[in-house]
Amino acid sequence: MKPHIDDMAKDLKLQVVEAVKASPFFAIQCDSTTDVGQCCQLLVYVRFIKDGTVKEELLFSKEWMTTSKGSDVMKTVSDLFEENGLSWEKLVDVCTNGAPVMLGSRSGFVTSVKEKNLAVTTTHCVIHRQALAAKTLPDDLRDSLNLAIKVVNFVKNSTLNTRLFAALCVDLGADHKIILFHTGV
Repeated sequence: MKPHIDDMAKDLKLQVVEAVKASPFFAIQCDSTTDVGQCCQLLVYVRFIKDGTVKEELLFSKEWMTTSKGSDVMKTVSDLFEENGLSWEKLVDVCTNGAPVMLGSRSGFVTSVKEKNLAVTTTHCVIHRQALAAKTLPDDLRDSLNLAIKVVNFVKNSTLNTRLFAALCVDLGADHKIILFHTGV
């Protein structure tokens, strides 16, 4: 069974890489994280144009067994670019979480990317910016935000609650196709 899963994974990766190569330009979003099992991982998402539409896909994830410095991120991404024939010249933006490993002025990942393509722009992930901004909210606004988060989590933590919420939206004439989303970055 496992060889079939590996074959499907390789095929999906190939499809994404070929679509990125066919796009006139692309952008990546990188995030390194350590999960509850102390597994340090790099996740890289890619945005590209396909059939006149912006697409976003997971490009790859990699577990690190040792360090996770900016140079490690750069080596991992560079190896991926080289192995798959991706062009640094077509990379237009790198989005990161703002951590020193990503943005460090001497050895951060973005600094290394700019050595490959000086025209690359960088952005700070909107979700991480939201999390930073939420830390400085006045108490009454933070309380309102926390209540909204509890409601969203209540709805999304159960398929029954999600269906009931959709039915309520239909009864109220609201667009129930809007997906409630919350992240605790």
